[in-house]
Parts: sequence; C-alpha cells; structure tokens
Amino acid sequence: MLLKLGAHISNCLDRAADAEDRAQQSADSATRSDNELLAQSWRHLARGYEFVESLERFLSDTTSYKKIPPEIPVDPVEQPAAPENKPIIRRPRVHHEASFKDRLLKSAQDAREQAAGLPPGTPRDRLLQKARQSETAANIDTWISSPGSPPPDGFGLMKKPGA
Repeated sequence: MLLKLGAHISNCLDRAADAEDRAQQSADSATRSDNELLAQSWRHLARGYEFVESLERFLSDTTSYKKIPPEIPVDPVEQPAAPENKPIIRRPRVHHEASFKDRLLKSAQDAREQAAGLPPGTPRDRLLQKARQSETAANIDTWISSPGSPPPDGFGLMKKPGA
C-alpha cells in the first residue's frame, strides 16, 4: 500500500516557512524562539513523512523482486544436515554442586570476611554493599513466594530522611 504523502510534506514545509516568517517579524524573543521551534518541528515532521514514503518505495521494490523458493518437504525422521561451512557452536554447560541461593550466600560471606580485614574506606564499603546485595538476592525468592510479606531489608527501598 503506497501512501501519497507529497501533499502532507508540502503542507508541513509551508507551515514551517510561515512559522519562520513569524519568527523573523517578532520583536519578542520568547515568541521568536517559540516560532523557530515550531518551524523546526514542522520540518522534522516533513522529514518523517519523507522517510515513510522512501521506506514504502523500498519495500514495494524489494517485494516485486523477491522470489519465493518452493517449499521442500522435510522428512520428520531425517534431520537436515548442518551446512559444512558453519559449525555448530555449543555452549559448555556448568553443573554446580551448590544451589544458586547457597552460592549467593557464600559470596556474601566471603565479601564480609574480606571487608573485615580492610580499614574503613571505599573498598571496604563496596565489599559490604556486595555482601548486602548478595544476601538480598538470595532471599528474594523466599520473599516473592510468600504473599503479603514485606520485602527483605535493602531491597530497593529508600529510607525517608529523619526516619
């Protein structure tokens, strides 16, 4: 479906020219800037219409040249062979001994132990923050599965000043 947008484009450009004329004739700086912004918006809309028109031309050109290959029946028992030039890359699977929750809690414990050996400062604060985040993540599934319970401490809640 090809839209005829030429009239819309010329209308937008005419309105942009009118807004530019009003901007040049205006003595007030606020009115001038408003009219300049309005002219810019009209030109932007015209470019959008031009883009839609060019996109529709492109799509109509490609569909006319497009050859649809005939459907090849595939035997459900026999799988098609992979192309020789593209090997199948398989991701190695990691099977963990501990659950995700246990690994998060272990990470929090390790971060707290490392922080205990550091003097007060930014590195220690970051390790303590990591420990809190790991503990919160570990407890989030419990919080989600229990209806009506408040979220765990530190779960994205901002404390009100003075509270």
